[in-house]
Amino acid sequence: MSKKYLIMDVDTGCDDSMALMLAAAQENFEILALTCTFGNNEVEKTTYNTLKVAQALGIDAPVASGAKRPLIDPPMDFSGGLGIAIHGADGLGNVGDTLKEPVKEKSRLVAADLMAKAIKEAPEKVTIIATGPLTNVATFLVSYPELQDKIEQIAIMGGAAYSGNMRFYAEANVGHDPEAAQIVFMSGVKKAVFGLDATMGVFITDEEREEMAKAGGETGTFLKNCLEPYAATYRRLANYPGAVLHDSLPVAWLIDESVADMHDAYIEIDLNGIQTRGCTVADFIGITGKPVNAKMAMSADRKKVIDMHIEAVKKFADRKVLK
Repeated sequence: MSKKYLIMDVDTGCDDSMALMLAAAQENFEILALTCTFGNNEVEKTTYNTLKVAQALGIDAPVASGAKRPLIDPPMDFSGGLGIAIHGADGLGNVGDTLKEPVKEKSRLVAADLMAKAIKEAPEKVTIIATGPLTNVATFLVSYPELQDKIEQIAIMGGAAYSGNMRFYAEANVGHDPEAAQIVFMSGVKKAVFGLDATMGVFITDEEREEMAKAGGETGTFLKNCLEPYAATYRRLANYPGAVLHDSLPVAWLIDESVADMHDAYIEIDLNGIQTRGCTVADFIGITGKPVNAKMAMSADRKKVIDMHIEAVKKFADRKVLK
């Protein structure tokens, strides 16, 4: 298999941790940099979590802190709300303190500058996987337009064609910074989008989490426990059968494109709607007359994605990651 060079832009909470594990397990993936944004928690905490999880998984890439707030909207309140309920107060299911303290410090570069450095130095084109608000990615695209030709594609966990989880039709990663998302979607870079239409089908049951824990040693046990508040929140709010691994789907698709049913679309972001600000407006049939600018996943093969994780976690079974 040909090598894939990756930058992962994350707001490390529970499903980001699963996505990082899945990517780190792939022999043909080289993670060049990890960049961190606000989203599941404040950026200082998501950066700290990323350093911890990267160390646990043996990811030796530099980690940079990035956006603290949206480009235009007021800063987010991280004192409570659904994001804290799902990911825990520490962003890692309230079990982050069971991981060893990170030895490596974050990069002196900010996220956009580390992206630029990694892309300039990469031997081939780079894929950016974005699993949080798109503020860092938008900042990079505006700051370094000359590097866009060195991006293979941007694989985005965000948006929704027909639903929302933040307001009526706004998904959180897009809705937390609609202007940044619009900048990314209006760029000429190739984009693959994995929104709620597909990711809500990618849940891991309690039984599968137990299987992951047995297969993955301390790493599997940490990930299983990390996902417990996540699963409990989905059960309580929607009687859902498991924790939803939103952020893993773009990684899984880069491993095997058959895991998602992709459709060509023209996508833009509603910036002005009273009830629909942050909505991902997806035109699949050409009604706008505007050219296709993305592929969007509309469904996913849940079993195949979960099996990937259980197989991947075996590669970390011998690592001693807990205090």
